[in-house]
Amino acid sequence: MVTINQIEAGAAKYIDAEIAPKIPVNVPNGQLKKIAFLAGAAYAVRKNVHQYAGHPMLAQLGAVDEKGNIDLDGILEAARGTVPADGFPVTVPILGELTFFAEDLERLATYIKEA
Repeated sequence: MVTINQIEAGAAKYIDAEIAPKIPVNVPNGQLKKIAFLAGAAYAVRKNVHQYAGHPMLAQLGAVDEKGNIDLDGILEAARGTVPADGFPVTVPILGELTFFAEDLERLATYIKEA
């Protein structure tokens, strides 16, 4: 089980360590796009973690305990089998489409657990 604070901190570290370095800044307005993405990502993480953690479905599934802690290992185990071998694309404002793989979920979970 992990806390919402761990999820927020881990997600922020994942974005800083894994995504931010890959954002090209040697393109027109590249540095501005990077700054805008990082600011938007920090805001979205904070807003959406609370929104999804409070969703009644997670509680009904037993993924959230009475203290509001989230069963990260259980969710990760369920998600592993759903990620296609060629990854899943996500359209990210400012950056465009990014593809995430099962390994990315594992890395994200590691950042969250270490937070």
